[in-house]
Amino acid sequence: MSKPGARRLRGRLFYVAVLVPTLLGLAVLAVLVVDVLTDTVSWQVVEPRGSGVSFSFWEGFSLGGSWERVARLELAAQGKSGSAIDGLLSDSEERRKFSARNRVELMWLVDGKPLRWVVTTSRDKLVDDFALALGLRERSSLLAGLEPGQRLYLNPWLDASFFTRRASRTPVMAGLAPALVGSLWVILLVIVIAVPLGVAAAVHLEEYSRDTALTRVLEVNLRNLAGVPSIVYGLLGLSVFVRFMRLGPVILSAALTLSLLVVPVVVIAAREAIRAVPASLRQAAYGLGATKSQVAFRVVLPAALSSIVTGVILAVARALGETAPLLLLGAAVFVPGLPSSPLSEYTVLPLQIYSWVGENNPEFAHVASAGIVVMLGLLALFYVGAFWLRRKFESRR
Repeated sequence: MSKPGARRLRGRLFYVAVLVPTLLGLAVLAVLVVDVLTDTVSWQVVEPRGSGVSFSFWEGFSLGGSWERVARLELAAQGKSGSAIDGLLSDSEERRKFSARNRVELMWLVDGKPLRWVVTTSRDKLVDDFALALGLRERSSLLAGLEPGQRLYLNPWLDASFFTRRASRTPVMAGLAPALVGSLWVILLVIVIAVPLGVAAAVHLEEYSRDTALTRVLEVNLRNLAGVPSIVYGLLGLSVFVRFMRLGPVILSAALTLSLLVVPVVVIAAREAIRAVPASLRQAAYGLGATKSQVAFRVVLPAALSSIVTGVILAVARALGETAPLLLLGAAVFVPGLPSSPLSEYTVLPLQIYSWVGENNPEFAHVASAGIVVMLGLLALFYVGAFWLRRKFESRR
């Protein structure tokens, strides 16, 4: 075989060697995503402990929110008078108790009827639970096998109320609100702490520091720290922030620990972005009489901003998905209330999902899948935001 023919053959073999694992990886990822998405919906045979009545979509629909309207319909179906319903829903304590024990859901199917409002309670008896595909295949036999007092629901676990409900030991009442608010608190503090520190360090190392033994040691350590397992940062945070500084297992401890995790990545990304700015821009600014600080902050930093923002968002997205450091810091897996300050007890999305996966009740698998979809959605928003901001800043050049 001639040399050109051998080179073409090696090129094709290399192409196949890269393409096949990539396609296999994408296929496995697609199967995983589809499996999680389908697990957020399940067929359930239930014996309701309430009225057992479902209401059509338009009966319970309200532009101001359907919760109260459906709750009134349910209480009326239970035989309560209009004055008793008004009294119950106007009393804040009684209203809170009813809300804590009952969940207003828009089921996709109820006994074969589409889009029906149902008030489910923690006392409802679950007779059986089926996966989406199995329920679709066996739907006719499931309907035929219903006993008196039983209902067949096509239950979407990921609905609007999932974002507002609080933690619960009952799957039907479990929600994501404390974990979602806790994650937002932690991520916002990480951005406030890590981004200014990381970008300032990058500007100093690239624009002000000289090539000395100390700066070379710093560069090596920064690159090493970016590859350190997150569990090591958890041990550091436990020793320094939780015990030595006596902050305890609160939001601030988590934010400081994750900031340590993120700072090396931000510094490296910002340095690469600053280094990519053409030297001609600096020389032109110096030629016009600009000082070193003016060149750094008015010429170089704006030119590198698109790449810096992309690196920062990707680093923060990594912090959002971290679980191991927070487990070591003592983050709670069950928080009944919403965190209100940096010194509040907290949980975050990965920990809440981890807690649900570990429950024995099979219904929690659907709740965990709904949480995973929310987590993936947030990460996707971060990546889309990074892409959009990069294009936006690049168009301004």
